[in-house]
Amino acid sequence: MTEEESKKENSKEEGFGQISRRDFTIASMAILSAGARLGYGQSQSGVQTQSYYQPKLKATLPPVPVTPEQAQALFPVDKAPRIPTMDRPLVILCSCPGWQVGGKHYPAVPISIEAQAQELADSVKAGAVAIHVHPRDPNTGNAMISGALLKEVLDRTFEKVGDCVTFSHTWYPKGNGVLDYVTETKDLLEWGQGNKYCQGSVVLPFQAAGKAEVEKGLKFLEANDVKPLIEFYDTSAQTHFKEFFDNGVISSKPWNVIVNLGKHDATAIHQDPGSYLNAIANLDIVKKTFPDSIYGWRTGGRNWLPIAVMGIMMGVDSVQCGIEDAYWRWPQRDELIPKASESVKWIVEVANILGRRVVTDPNEARKICGIKLTSKLA
Repeated sequence: MTEEESKKENSKEEGFGQISRRDFTIASMAILSAGARLGYGQSQSGVQTQSYYQPKLKATLPPVPVTPEQAQALFPVDKAPRIPTMDRPLVILCSCPGWQVGGKHYPAVPISIEAQAQELADSVKAGAVAIHVHPRDPNTGNAMISGALLKEVLDRTFEKVGDCVTFSHTWYPKGNGVLDYVTETKDLLEWGQGNKYCQGSVVLPFQAAGKAEVEKGLKFLEANDVKPLIEFYDTSAQTHFKEFFDNGVISSKPWNVIVNLGKHDATAIHQDPGSYLNAIANLDIVKKTFPDSIYGWRTGGRNWLPIAVMGIMMGVDSVQCGIEDAYWRWPQRDELIPKASESVKWIVEVANILGRRVVTDPNEARKICGIKLTSKLA
C-alpha cells in the first residue's frame, strides 16, 4: 500500500459513517450550498414551498433553510452510542481527622471525641458511605495511633449514623519501617465481636525488610474477613504487591487496589498538565496490571480536587475526600477547606453532575468492595 493509499485508508476510518473527512466536508458543503441556492431561488421567484421566518433586518446574503433531513444527515448526534465509563456506582470515602496539625493552622480538624464523631457523622449524611479515621487525642489535639481511641470515636459515630463502612488504619509501627498489621487488628476484632471497626484495612507499600510482616498481616486480615486495601503510592509498590497477588497471599476477590496521587510519598501531581496525564497513566497501568479489581482513588495536595474529579470521570469505584491529605480547597487559591463534610458535598455534587450514582447504602458498598460484615450492629 502506498503512502497516499494509507492516508486515505486512515482518513476513512476516522471519518463519520466510514467516509473520509474530506468527502464528509465536501458533502456537507454541497448540502448547504443546495439549501442556499434553494433559498435564493425562492426569494427571486417569489415561490415559497414553505413559509420561512423573515427577520426584520435584511442581510446581504439570503437565509439558508436546513431541513430536518439535512440536519439529521449532517449532525446525527442522537445516534452516538453510550460511553459506559461512568456507568458504575460510586463509593465516597471521607478521611477525617487525618494527621495534620489542627488549631489555628487548620481549624477544620476536629479535636474532641464528640467533634470528631459529629464531623464523621455529618460526612456520612452528606454522602460518604465509608470513613477512614486517624483519631485525635482530645487533650493535646495531636493525632494518635491507638486502637482503643479509634474504637471510642467510631462508637460515637455509629451512635449517630447507625451503619457505615470502616476503611481503617490498623497497622502499628514496630521500628525500622516495619509495620505490625495483626496486633491492633486483633484488638479491634475482639472489641467489635467481628469486623465492625475494621471492615477494611489499609496496607502500605513496603521495603524488603518489611515484606515478611506484610505477608503475615495480609494472611491474618483475609482469615478474619478484614478486606486488605492495597495502597499503590507509585509503580514500585505495584510491583512489590503483585507477587502477593500472583502467589495467592491476597486471594479474596474482588481485590481492592487504591491509586494514591499527591499525598504522603505518592506520585506527584503538582504540575499541570502533567498532573492529569500522570493520573490517566497511573490508572491505566493499574487496571492492566490488576484487571477486574475494585479501583480506589485517593488524592492530596494542591491538586486534590481536580484529580479527584478526573477519577470520577475515569470510572473509579471509590474516591477519597476529606481533610487528611488536603488543605487548600482549590489549586489556584489560598482558601482552606472549611470542613471534611463540605468536601464530601462537593464530590457528591460533581458526581451528580456527571451522572455517577453515589452509593449511600453501606450494604451495597460492602457488596461492591467484597466485604462481609461479621459484627452485629445495634
